[in-house]
Amino acid sequence: MMINIEEGVLKKSLSFSALLILTSVPFFWIGEAQGVAVLSGVLLSSIFVCSSAWIFDAFREAENSLFIKVYIFSIAVRFLLILLLFGILLGTTKIDEIYFTVSFIISYLCQSVTEMIFINKILQKSSS
Repeated sequence: MMINIEEGVLKKSLSFSALLILTSVPFFWIGEAQGVAVLSGVLLSSIFVCSSAWIFDAFREAENSLFIKVYIFSIAVRFLLILLLFGILLGTTKIDEIYFTVSFIISYLCQSVTEMIFINKILQKSSS
């Protein structure tokens, strides 16, 4: 199965993730610990959202039942992996928990809403 990244959600998600990563750099002026925490939170949420976009792009041409099964299964797997990484980061590092958690939640929500807008536009184009 060939993925057309030029028209896909993945390219847009990667671009938006890069923009969020760049906007997290000024937190290093507050302090190194805060900058690392914000950057880690944004990167972790970017991994989750970009993997979702990849799944969408890879399987959007598949039959509806297969797409739904793969997408729902991937949500569960990705959630468990992100939860595991989240726990490992907080448990094994001296990362600033507040900055990390808040940046992760804000970044994840922002990227997820943007991704849903992209997916909605694609679905509207394909239905018309």
